[in-house]
Amino acid sequence: MIRHVTRKRKNGISFTISPFFTIICASFFLYLVWGLTYSVQDGIPLSSMWHLLVMAFLALIGALYRDSWYFDTEEKTVTSFFGFGLIGKRVAYPFDSIERIELTHFVRGAVDKEAKPTRRRLKAMVVLSLRFDEDTVKDMEIIQEKSSGGRTESAAQSISAVTGLGLFVDRPRDLDLNVGFKEL
Repeated sequence: MIRHVTRKRKNGISFTISPFFTIICASFFLYLVWGLTYSVQDGIPLSSMWHLLVMAFLALIGALYRDSWYFDTEEKTVTSFFGFGLIGKRVAYPFDSIERIELTHFVRGAVDKEAKPTRRRLKAMVVLSLRFDEDTVKDMEIIQEKSSGGRTESAAQSISAVTGLGLFVDRPRDLDLNVGFKEL
């Protein structure tokens, strides 16, 4: 699971992928490349290790993956970057076009808005997003409420406090699930 973290900067706040994820993927990539090099030097054909090449490629993609949001309070802009390494899409949004920061909840796999999460199928999810004046929404993070552990909620509060943008929360954090023997 890819987690985002907030970091206070000198002229704003950023909401980016955790450096721990990048370091783990890069370390795994280097380990696989070392193992492949060592095996090829011993005379093992590369065609017999195709699965290691695929794993190394996926680890490299994970190490180069970037998804960041930078809230610049001096220039009054939000800059979004999504891509791999230096290749990606960068979009800047002025604070004037942002109505508020939203933190909404839903139950994955349920059509009913009042559905209760269960232990197995229906999972409680939390969405951190930006709502613009034109009634458009840009989702910044969608994560299970249990996996978030309150970090998404605190990130929304931190971003709102630093930028001065309004914060809308549809309901408070709900981690206590009524689990009976039937769900086990």
